[in-house]
Amino acid sequence: MKFFAVLCLAIQAIALVSAQAQGCDENTCKIESNCRCSNGASPLDGDLSEWPQLVSLTFDDAITERVYNDYLEPLLFSRTNPDNNPIGATFFVPHEYTDYQRVNDLYSIGFEIGVHSITKEPHQKYWREATEETLIKEFKGQKQIIKNFANIPEESIIGVRTPQLQMAGNFSIKAYLESGLTYDSSWPSLPSKRMFPYTLDYLSTQECLLGYECPNESFPGFWILPINELIGNKGIECNAVASCKVSGSAEFISNWLTDQVESVRNSTKVPMTLMFNSGWFNSTENSAEGFTKFLDNLLEKKDVFLVSQKQVVEWIKEPVKLAEFQTDSQNDEIYGCDKTKCLVKKGAEDRNFNICTACPKNYPWLDNPDGN
Repeated sequence: MKFFAVLCLAIQAIALVSAQAQGCDENTCKIESNCRCSNGASPLDGDLSEWPQLVSLTFDDAITERVYNDYLEPLLFSRTNPDNNPIGATFFVPHEYTDYQRVNDLYSIGFEIGVHSITKEPHQKYWREATEETLIKEFKGQKQIIKNFANIPEESIIGVRTPQLQMAGNFSIKAYLESGLTYDSSWPSLPSKRMFPYTLDYLSTQECLLGYECPNESFPGFWILPINELIGNKGIECNAVASCKVSGSAEFISNWLTDQVESVRNSTKVPMTLMFNSGWFNSTENSAEGFTKFLDNLLEKKDVFLVSQKQVVEWIKEPVKLAEFQTDSQNDEIYGCDKTKCLVKKGAEDRNFNICTACPKNYPWLDNPDGN
């Protein structure tokens, strides 16, 4: 009996080992097959000045009327890239307090909408130790909420960022796939080890920086968009702009942000992901003016393009040089919004709920994303 128990444990151990993805071979992992090694060489050959520098502005807090009117509209709207097409950006939308009419507006303008969970639970342990079932409820449920209440086509919602950038290893990727998501934007990479996007067909060589368990199984065709970290105040390495603790005049903030892009533009031209939230604009003096000057500076450079995360994935699959590169941030299908202001119950609490459909009976939440 004891021998049988030991044998079972040995078999389980072998199964666990065999489940781990193999190291990537660039001879077999080809971009034509939607595969790219994490340790792959730069896809940009020759003179770097001939290639575009892609920069993604990303946001992951609730889209409220105030955030929309005070920050998003004045800072982002009416701006164009060097090819005269509108700039792109990606909004990873959490559920609570979000105004889904404004989410529809952002999508209709041409910005990308992604998923950032239902609860946006603030405790890191919740996300690190979450089961696959819990994560499916969080991400698949939020995708369903966005589809239903912002009236956005489900197939256009393909990106995800987990709260606190805390992943639960393989469970996270399995939950993403079950939710119909095709790329993740949650995994930081050190400034000294900046990485191009890659797929999880093979074992990732990217370091785990935030104390969580990283995925180590094979997930063919699922993309990772590394968050290449910035250098903040007093030389700290940071992922979100707010965590860089940079403050000062608008000129100082603008110059700092510009320097972060320039350090990449003049070295590797790896796509950059910049993480912003309304808290930074609220708490950092001169941030809005500094951000405006920063965008003005960037868009004067003929090789810098502000694009969505989805556009980064599309480009890395088929990199084209600056002379041929064109952005297109217009969404193929634009759905209208039958604007409805609802007052619904979340337990014993009344919640205002601005949506694009008829009011649900209850406030949508885990286990009830339809609000039945």
